[in-house]
Amino acid sequence: MRQRAHGFTLIELLVVLVIISIIVTVGVISLGALGRDPPAKLAAGQIADLAGLAAEQAVMQGEEYGLLVEPHAYTFYIYDGHGWSAAKDDSLFRRHELGDGVTLTLQLDGAPVTLAPAPVTADAASASTTAPAADGSVEAVKPQLLFLSSGELQPFAILVDGADKNSGTYTVKGTLADGIQVTEPDTVKH
Repeated sequence: MRQRAHGFTLIELLVVLVIISIIVTVGVISLGALGRDPPAKLAAGQIADLAGLAAEQAVMQGEEYGLLVEPHAYTFYIYDGHGWSAAKDDSLFRRHELGDGVTLTLQLDGAPVTLAPAPVTADAASASTTAPAADGSVEAVKPQLLFLSSGELQPFAILVDGADKNSGTYTVKGTLADGIQVTEPDTVKH
């Protein structure tokens, strides 16, 4: 008399694998939605990374870079010997619109800076080298923050607030000694 081997059929194994893959997929999607970084954190990280890159580019290429900070946007500029111009055909240093969900404030040497209004442009898609003055006239763009070819860096802090006040304020700090880094908001424990 021959005994039959006990085990799982191929169909049973495939059904179990399909069920496991569905559970894993649902878990990954759920964790992705819960673990998504707030827009303020993403903006702070991007500003810090680009400012660090601009500082490195300034030294390596012997050019002066500037950062113009607005309440809901920022733009990098390059000094051409006559004035500041937006980086042409450069997807990294172009104008970055953050939308109303993220607000920026700037401090230089610990003192708050009045932020520039959005630059006047002939074409809304491209950044210009002019901005409206307080009296309504148009004046040349002057970035508030400079990245010099000598490697010098004025101490600054860019505060990045999200529309969701529970997320806190992220701070992009830059000093000559410490470089450029992002500080997470303090978590208050009750």
